[in-house]
Amino acid sequence: MDWFTGISIVAIMAGVTVSTVVLVAVGSIRRSQNEAAARQSQQIRKLTETVATLSQQQQAAQTRIQQLTDANRKLSDELSALGERLNDADTVQRVAGTARLLH
Repeated sequence: MDWFTGISIVAIMAGVTVSTVVLVAVGSIRRSQNEAAARQSQQIRKLTETVATLSQQQQAAQTRIQQLTDANRKLSDELSALGERLNDADTVQRVAGTARLLH
């Protein structure tokens, strides 16, 4: 065996070693990317569920706000009508000459 054959064998072994290291590194990177993609997909799924739940809660809150607004409007109308009735009754009482106190 001459020196050229020895150098060739060493170069081939170095190439195989480097190729093996590169393949292992690429496999590790690919596995890490797959795991990260799976985690990200799971997080997106959870966020989608959270957004759907929050949207339902917002819809329910808006419905409740509308109901309360309608009830408030109705109570305001009733209060105005009652105030008008009291003013009318007070006017009639004054005309009759007797003041009436409400307790």
